[in-house]
Amino acid sequence: MAGGKETPRQKMIGMMYLVLTALLALNVSKEILDAFVVVNSGLEQTDKNFTTNNALLYKSLDKALVGDPVRAKEAVDNSKKVRKWSDELHKYIDELKTELIIAEDQITKDQAVKILDSLNVVQNKDKYDNSTRIMCGDGTVGAKGKATDLKNKIIQIKKDLLSVLREDIRKTTSLGLNTDDPARKGTAVETWETQKFYHLPIAAQITVLTQLQTEIRNAEGTVLNELLKSIGAETIKVDKLAAQMVPSANVVAIGDEFTAKIFVAALNTSSIPDVSVNGRTITEVDENGFVVFKARPNAEGEQKVKASVKFKNAKGVDETSEIEYAYTAVKPNAVVSPTKMNVFYIGVDNPVSISVAGSAPDKIEASLAGATGSLTRVKGGDFIAKVSAGSKCTVPVSVKKLDGKGTTSMGATEFRIKRIPDPTPMLLGKRSGESISIGELKSAGYISTVLENFDFSANFSVISFEFGANIGGMYKTALVNGNKFDGAVTALLNQVKPGARIFFSDIKAKGPDGSTRTLNASFKIK
Repeated sequence: MAGGKETPRQKMIGMMYLVLTALLALNVSKEILDAFVVVNSGLEQTDKNFTTNNALLYKSLDKALVGDPVRAKEAVDNSKKVRKWSDELHKYIDELKTELIIAEDQITKDQAVKILDSLNVVQNKDKYDNSTRIMCGDGTVGAKGKATDLKNKIIQIKKDLLSVLREDIRKTTSLGLNTDDPARKGTAVETWETQKFYHLPIAAQITVLTQLQTEIRNAEGTVLNELLKSIGAETIKVDKLAAQMVPSANVVAIGDEFTAKIFVAALNTSSIPDVSVNGRTITEVDENGFVVFKARPNAEGEQKVKASVKFKNAKGVDETSEIEYAYTAVKPNAVVSPTKMNVFYIGVDNPVSISVAGSAPDKIEASLAGATGSLTRVKGGDFIAKVSAGSKCTVPVSVKKLDGKGTTSMGATEFRIKRIPDPTPMLLGKRSGESISIGELKSAGYISTVLENFDFSANFSVISFEFGANIGGMYKTALVNGNKFDGAVTALLNQVKPGARIFFSDIKAKGPDGSTRTLNASFKIK
């Protein structure tokens, strides 16, 4: 219930979810997918801890029934309902995981079940098409997928679990398992389903599902504790803790900042653990209780981070857990790839794809320098370059820093600027020098131009030309405005004999870059 005081379990679940949310905001790379494996592994271990702890709670309820059957009977009967509801939803989520793995790895159900608890074994961790269709349908507002079924089951189990508690306890009991749609941003409409599953790699979707399973076990334990309290029993504490580290990125540009969040994947952690990294004590803590480690690499290559975390276990005894992580520092480097050619052409749209390793497309900023023109983002890392003059230019690229304060330069790429090549004069698809009949000429009625072997959409318009032919020993001409044969041209064509040659001289063709080209062509009459 909203407004209830959060238990240590729910606080830990909240911290794990924040880490997961941070990972989902990153550009998915192999290292980030591996980070999902780490988080999922920690969540699975936490889920097992919850299951073990809840089993002890069920045993305590059974013992209470033996000792006080009158007071304990109702609580024990309700606990059986709680176990049934929780196990059914937990199993349903396992079936969802199995279905997603089958869809993306294209394996049998038996194979998927065997690797259900081993996300690192899943081959296509970065795929999302099939799993997104399963969970969200086509992703549009109102579309139905299994994420909607899951959401409805979560809403129902919350109602069911709270129904076994006294009314006054319900008002102060928080079960987590939030199914609210995210706040609307501008005109964008997002739902709980799309936020958690739409176009996320299967590694992320499975991790989200595992996180929901831990919340289910947490809610189950919360209700069991309240049932025990109702007959005077005490809460049993978790007895296993383990250190976890989640970095902000695995590839960091020299001069940029590497950030990692180090936390204890457990429930009984009301105090901040003592943390040291590479022998240095770390004291910075964020608003969520995470110990934050920061470093600025000054050389390329692998950077190792070894963290030692000291905390008190369930028995109140000091315990130390160590974890080691590595990330890669790279020089600032941007990849700028012309989509069609290795030059920018004047007067046409030049598609350009820009990417930076380890950075999401929407974090990239780019511009055009050294020439008259512009660089406009189409979507993501796709841009359109337009130039109107110059011989060369550069495309400087920068990336927004991880903390959102300023940008980091990733270098600049140089491009040549060229004008569109001359078009080829054409008569009914025939080039200069080919043979054509008088009938075909009259049928054509105009001369056109074509840009051959040019990848861009660019048209030249014929604005004038001179027609000429040898007739009766004399060379006769006709000047034409536009590209169509007028009466003077037709009159000359009527006098041309087979075997003669006709000429199109001083053809003026205007292109999309504003330039006018002068062309010539001749054809033999057959």
